Amino acid sequence: MVSTAVADRPAPLSRVWSGSKIIAEDLTGEDLSDVLQLHSDASAWWVLPRDPDYGAMELRHVARALDLDELAIRDLLAEDRRAKFEAIGQARLIITNAVSVHQDKAQVLVHPVSIIATDRAVICLVEPASDFQPAQLFIQKEDVIAQGGIEVAVQLVIAAVIRTYEEAVEWLEDSSDRLANVLFEERPLDKPEQLYAFKLRAALSQLRRLTDPMRTVMTDIIDSPPQGRKAKAGRDPAIGRHWRVLSEQHNRVANAADGLREAMSAIFDTSLALADVRLNQIMKKLSGWAAIIAVPTLVTSFVGMNVGFPLHDSGAGFWVYFLLMITAGGVLYFIFKAKDWL
Repeated sequence: MVSTAVADRPAPLSRVWSGSKIIAEDLTGEDLSDVLQLHSDASAWWVLPRDPDYGAMELRHVARALDLDELAIRDLLAEDRRAKFEAIGQARLIITNAVSVHQDKAQVLVHPVSIIATDRAVICLVEPASDFQPAQLFIQKEDVIAQGGIEVAVQLVIAAVIRTYEEAVEWLEDSSDRLANVLFEERPLDKPEQLYAFKLRAALSQLRRLTDPMRTVMTDIIDSPPQGRKAKAGRDPAIGRHWRVLSEQHNRVANAADGLREAMSAIFDTSLALADVRLNQIMKKLSGWAAIIAVPTLVTSFVGMNVGFPLHDSGAGFWVYFLLMITAGGVLYFIFKAKDWL
């Protein structure tokens, strides 16, 4: 009878291969280890779900088998979204984050990725996401992995992470361009647009917190080739060159994110400047109309005094003072209009 704990486990995602031959699939940790011991020339990949139960338990078993200490396990299971690289014995630990974009909410969603790579196996602990699935990536690129081995499998995961950064940067660029087009209409951002701009700025800040530490991680990966029996001959020059290409690709993405920070700041500054200009124009119009309205107020206040003055209590006086108000108001109107106050 299958226990509930075993029945609740997700289906394992793994593969053991040797060259172009698939030896076994969908095995758990102990079975994977047994198969690798039986086939000395085989390699394996294993993708674990990032959950506090099954995924964390299996990762701890792998870590103990590789003589990883508790600090390394804590780093692999951490949720603080920091990027890190560390080589411990024959194992290399790569901690990074993939991202996805929620366009309706204008948010960048973070998916932590922890990788343990040895000379014969790569284990990925990933948060389930529809647009970032290393297992499908490994299956689609099985021919490439068969030729390049574990190092190529790790490259595929890192390349997929960098692509998620590129997609996020592209979305941020398109969104900031739409906001910039609003400013080209010579009007400041309205309230919904300002709220959207603030969300974009928060998303950009989160993305920069992920891309900046990855610069160091990429450098460390290049400087730390894999260790072990299969890696004694040294890193393949083609694979080393590919790592450098990935590092340059990531640097371009990180630099683009840094440049977007200045672009977003310019959008905010321009919007505030346009709002100030519009406010000044409104104040000029209000001041002009206030001056025009003050003319009839002044005249009627003067003639309304209980003192004698020319044409008092006469129809001619009414029309004289009425024409005086109209003429003075009209003169002020045309003067202000000529000075672009109205």
